[in-house]
Amino acid sequence: MMHYKKGKNVEEELTRENIPIECLPADYLWMHVKGGTKVSNVLEFAKKTLDNGEHRSIVWSGSGGGVGKTISCAEILKRNYPIHQVTRLCYRKVEEYWEPQMPGLEEIVATRQIPCIHILTTLDELDKTILGYQDSKTKTSLWIEREAKPRGQQRNSQPGGSGENKKKFRQGQGQGSKQNRKSKHQKDQSKDNSRNAPEKMET
Repeated sequence: MMHYKKGKNVEEELTRENIPIECLPADYLWMHVKGGTKVSNVLEFAKKTLDNGEHRSIVWSGSGGGVGKTISCAEILKRNYPIHQVTRLCYRKVEEYWEPQMPGLEEIVATRQIPCIHILTTLDELDKTILGYQDSKTKTSLWIEREAKPRGQQRNSQPGGSGENKKKFRQGQGQGSKQNRKSKHQKDQSKDNSRNAPEKMET
C-alpha cells in the first residue's frame, strides 16, 4: 500500500430502523453507547426515565469499542429493576477508501464488518420463547464470577493476607529470632569457656 493514501471512511450508521429486534415496543428510549461514553452518566439518565414513568423500555446499542460498555449498562440496570431483556448481535459495514498516488492505479475500497450489539431492556413482560430472552434473574458469567469471589479474598488467600495468618507469620518470625539469638549466645559462651580453661602443662 506504499503507493496509496488513506482516504475517507463510509460507515453504516446505527439507527432505530436497523435495530434487529422483532419485539420492539412502540415507545422506547434509545441509548447509543460508544467507546468514550461514561457508563454512570447514561445509567443515571436511564434510571430517571424509568422512575418518572416517561419510558418503560430502553434499547442499548453499541458497536466496536462500545460493545463492552453496552453490556455493562444493561447488566447494571437489571440489578436494580425487574427487567426483561432481549439481545441481538449483528455487524455494521465500514468502507475504507484508499486513493492511488501513482498514475495507472485504481482506487481501492476495503470493507470491514464491525460487531454490534442491541439490548432491549423493558419493565413489561415479553414472550419467553423469543430468541435471546433473559429475565432479571439471569446473569452473565461476568457477574456470576465477580459475586463468587468476595472482594479481598485473593489477598487473604496469600501468606500473611488475613489477620490470623499475619499473627501466625509474626509468631513464627519471633520464634525463629529467639532460636537464632539462643544459638548465638551458646556459641559465644563456648568460646569464652575455651579461652578461660587452664592450659595443659607438660611434665
